[in-house]
Amino acid sequence: MNEFEITTVINRPVEEVFAALIDFDKTPRWNPGVAEVRQTSDGPIGVGTTTVWIGHFLGRRYESPSEFTEYVPNQKIVDKTTSGPFQLDVETTLDAVDGGTRLTAHFQGESRGFFKLAEPVVVRLAKKQFETAYENLKELLEADAL
Repeated sequence: MNEFEITTVINRPVEEVFAALIDFDKTPRWNPGVAEVRQTSDGPIGVGTTTVWIGHFLGRRYESPSEFTEYVPNQKIVDKTTSGPFQLDVETTLDAVDGGTRLTAHFQGESRGFFKLAEPVVVRLAKKQFETAYENLKELLEADAL
């Protein structure tokens, strides 16, 4: 099992950061590895919401279905993949800090199939990709461009 954590302070209110995280239509604008995110369950977002993440990683297209196992508006989201090339649990927490929001994302997972063969590289590149994604999110939110 591999894990890493990314922490970013975004100079925007918690509610705004949280809203951006659950606006799946805008995710491809800030996450470079994601081409599309679709909610596959009915109803409002909450515990049990299912999604499918579609993108490219290491030159390969992936589809990664997932489910929200915890959901506390403006505080916490836990999203776990249910199949696909990665077994990935992502716990994202938001905390109000002076001047904005501290976003902490804890990633825990394992690669499957092709990606398992290059797992040390996969982990390093995945961390870099997520760091870039959160930096993009920060820049777009702080510029009121998202």
